[in-house]
Amino acid sequence: MSFFEEPRKPRNVLWAISSWFIGAGLIAGVLFVTVAPTPYLVEQPGPVYDVLSDINDDPIISISGKQTYETEGSLDMLTVTLQGSADRGASWFYVGLAKLDQTKSILNISDVYPPGWDDEKLNEEADVMMLDSQANAKAAALNLLDIPFDSYQAVTLVDLKGAAGKILKAGDKVLKIQGEDVRDIYQIKKLVEATEGKTPVVLEILRGKKQMTVSVTPKRVDGSWRMGVYISEVPVFPFEIDINVGNVGGPSAGQMLALAIYDKLTPGSLTGGEKIAGTGTVDPDGNIGPIGGIVQKMWGASGAGVKWFLAPSENCSEVIGKVPDGISVIKVSTLKDSLAALKVISENGNTASLPTCTK
Repeated sequence: MSFFEEPRKPRNVLWAISSWFIGAGLIAGVLFVTVAPTPYLVEQPGPVYDVLSDINDDPIISISGKQTYETEGSLDMLTVTLQGSADRGASWFYVGLAKLDQTKSILNISDVYPPGWDDEKLNEEADVMMLDSQANAKAAALNLLDIPFDSYQAVTLVDLKGAAGKILKAGDKVLKIQGEDVRDIYQIKKLVEATEGKTPVVLEILRGKKQMTVSVTPKRVDGSWRMGVYISEVPVFPFEIDINVGNVGGPSAGQMLALAIYDKLTPGSLTGGEKIAGTGTVDPDGNIGPIGGIVQKMWGASGAGVKWFLAPSENCSEVIGKVPDGISVIKVSTLKDSLAALKVISENGNTASLPTCTK
C-alpha cells in the first residue's frame, strides 16, 4: 500500500511580509500616540483642601497669641495639576482624551513656561508666589478686622547666578538703598534701573542681628537692570499666624486663606456649616484678582460636593457656559463682597440676589 502526501500550497511570502509590516506599523503608531510628547500640556482638576481643616494631619491655619473661635463647614482651596513638563509635553493620546473631556484644558507649553524655564524654576516661582499670597492673606484679614501691624522689605529669593547671588541671602531685611530709607519695591526697582549697570547699588541690610552694608552691580536681564533677587513686603503681625499648605504653590489661594483667618478670629461661623469653595489672589487691601485654571477648579469643587463657588469678577468671562451642574458661581471683587455672599449663604442659602458669573 502506498501513501502519498498531498502537496502543500506555496506560502504567500508577500502576504506574510505585508502582515508583519502592518503589525509593526500599528504597534509603532500605538506607541507614538501613547508615548510621544506633544507641544501641549493638559490642565486638570487637582486636590481640594479645606483651609479650615488639616493637610497631612497638620492644621492649614493655626493662630497663637490671639483669641480664636470654633468654625464649621468648609472653605475649600482648589488646585490644578498638569500632565507634561517643560521639555516633554503630554502624550498625543492624553491630549486627544482631553479634547473630549470638559474637565480638562489643553495649553501650549510656552503659555506656562517662559523661555529658559524648567520645572524647577516654575516650582520655585510658585513657592515664592504662595509665600506672598500667605502674607497678603494675613494682612487682608487683619485690615478687615482693623488690627494694626507693621511691615518691612526683605529678600525672599536669590538667583545664585544673578548679580547678588553671592552677596545677598534670603531673609535679609533691606533697610536702605542708595542712602534712602526703603519704602516699597517700586522705589527699589527705580533706583536699580537708574544705575544702568554702571555703578553699584549700595544697600544697608540686617542679617539676623548683624547690620551691614553691601554693594551689588546690576546685570541686564530681559531688557531690565536687575540684582537677581526677589524683594517682598513682609508684614510683622502682633500675633502668630502659621499657614501650612504642604506642596501647594501659586497665588490663587489668597482669598480663601484670608477668609479662613477672618473666620477663626471672629465669633460664629462664616459658612453656616456649608461647603463653600473659591479662588482668587488677594492684596492687603482685600482686592481679589484673577487666576488661571478656573474652569478646572470649578470641576474640582463639583467633585468635592461644593454648592457655592466664589470667583474673581475678572475671571467671569471664562466661566460663562462652563459651570458644572449644581454649583452657583458668585462674582466677587473684594473680601467684603465675599463676606456679604457668605452671610447670605449661611443665613438662608438663597443667593438669587447676589451677582453671579452667569448673568
